[in-house]
Amino acid sequence: MSAECTIVFPGQGAQRTGMGADFCAEYPLARETFAEASAAVGEDLLRICAERDPRLHRTEYTQPCVLTMEIAAYRVLVTEFGFRPVAFGGHSLGEYAALVAAGVFELADGVRLVRARGALMQRAAPEGAGAMAALILPDIAGSGVAELVAEAGAEVANDNSTDQLVISGAREAVAAARAVLAERHPELRFVPLRVSAPFHSRWMRGIEAEFAGHLTDCAPRIRTERAVAVTSNYTGEFHRPETLAEHLVRQISAPVRWTANMRALLRSGSSRYEVGPSAPLSKFFATLGAPVTRIATVGDLRSLRGEAGSQHAAVEPAMATMAASAPERERIAPDTISVSVAASAVPEPDSITPEIIATSPVESTIPQPAVADIDPTSGATSAARGSTRPAETDGLTIHRKTAGTAGLRLFCWPFAGGKAAAYTPWRRELPDWVELCVVELPARQRHLAQRPIRRFTDLVDAALAQVLPLTDLPFAFFGHSLGALTAYEVARRLPDPIAPRALFLGGAVAPHLPRPGRLSDLPDHEFVAAVGHYGGIPPEVRETPEVMALFLPALRSDFEIFDDYRFTPAAAPSCPAHLFGGRDDRQVAVTQLEAWRDVLPGLRSTELLPGGHFFLVEQRAALLGSLADKLAAVRPHAVSA
Repeated sequence: MSAECTIVFPGQGAQRTGMGADFCAEYPLARETFAEASAAVGEDLLRICAERDPRLHRTEYTQPCVLTMEIAAYRVLVTEFGFRPVAFGGHSLGEYAALVAAGVFELADGVRLVRARGALMQRAAPEGAGAMAALILPDIAGSGVAELVAEAGAEVANDNSTDQLVISGAREAVAAARAVLAERHPELRFVPLRVSAPFHSRWMRGIEAEFAGHLTDCAPRIRTERAVAVTSNYTGEFHRPETLAEHLVRQISAPVRWTANMRALLRSGSSRYEVGPSAPLSKFFATLGAPVTRIATVGDLRSLRGEAGSQHAAVEPAMATMAASAPERERIAPDTISVSVAASAVPEPDSITPEIIATSPVESTIPQPAVADIDPTSGATSAARGSTRPAETDGLTIHRKTAGTAGLRLFCWPFAGGKAAAYTPWRRELPDWVELCVVELPARQRHLAQRPIRRFTDLVDAALAQVLPLTDLPFAFFGHSLGALTAYEVARRLPDPIAPRALFLGGAVAPHLPRPGRLSDLPDHEFVAAVGHYGGIPPEVRETPEVMALFLPALRSDFEIFDDYRFTPAAAPSCPAHLFGGRDDRQVAVTQLEAWRDVLPGLRSTELLPGGHFFLVEQRAALLGSLADKLAAVRPHAVSA
């Protein structure tokens, strides 16, 4: 690809744990970029990005981390894919990424500047004294809302699009604005933002002089003549060399004129790409009828290459796995510090965090599978096929379902929050000779009074006790996300000569890669917000406190299991292994999936299916077709009567 294009960069609030890790795994240029930026600020920025480090959400670290990830991805885009940018723009913090990309600032100066900027902005106002909120209303610019906000004593901080403003000011002033807006514009959506200070307001003026000093230190290396290709948040037009420093200083306390920035950028007529951890700016461009293509992961780059040179791919929504029930919330732009509603409240789940089930956990809404009751000591069926009583030992349940004479058992291991119902439909689409054995963890469905499993080693022990009696037939394992780790570790623990005929693992980062912090330690409201980012909790569950209260204990205990996992070197299963992933999975990068090769000597294939992390639901027919073919290849030729 070599067509001219426009590049835009989102600001703070777009950050996510794991951002940039896939670029660094695949491209030496990205690793060099992180190393260069880390040396400039004396911090390992890649480690902060890749692990669940709380500093990622502290302003003075967030800003250099986001800028570095964006420049790393940008350099790969230009160097490896031949893009020729002719115009640049960025929202607040993103303006600095745009200036680095355009060659105005050196990367080292850029990361030092934004770190200083973030630290200054963080201490510009007493904690809790200020507030910010997003206002969402069609044609908000012509509605008189800005005037009402000013009368209440607050200020417009971001003019994000034709239907969104962000306001900032003293907590009392923002509250007063909310009251008057509720009366005058009852149709307006008022979304309070969890931020630590009133950014882009007059409260920031006290730090401008000190920040100007930091800019002066960089002056000998600033190439102001290149700034004409970058739009200014302060003016809404392209920078002029002679006013660059002044307008960057004023940008701290002035509103971000992003709607004007977008209109200026559209004049180039070139294709547009948003480069960053997520893509909030794409939604703002959409209000002007201008498509933007997101570049957030290595998978996005591969999609571009697969388009045979097309420069007009439609952008997917940022945070593609967010619940579709909250479009207005998703469209709230990140402010320079933390305006993203989803990201500002809690650290985002790491890219290797297990997922939750994409179907409702309400027991009455999901048909229960017909299963055979199993004697756990012998594996013998003690009731006719079609019984609804599952086998149970120490709370771990295996639901068995056959359609004919079983020649091979397929054990399906659950992902976090998963129930047997997630795999039950598979029985209708698998060959008759496959007995479906769905593993279900305790303390869910009809068994809420059971004691949950909380340690990964306890899960493996309980699983072995259930699986070993059922190895009288050839068998295979399938696991997704947390279930992939479980399938892998149970296979490693099986005594010789017992081993699966095949191992199928999907939607999971390789177990030996760096581990995140403990998401399960968050308070309930933060935990729900964090896992809700993945879109796996149905809206009718998340928005019904009574139902969510029933679902939460099992979900939290499953995340405790995942948080407890620690990889230890040991003999790996030697059976044939196959990996599955979603092409648009924002939680598991392709390089993180393929790293399973390091611990699976029998790995035979990696298949990427359309869809996100829940590709096993979205592409069930394709997945099961592939599984059936691979199971047939390992099916015994002779089956005992």
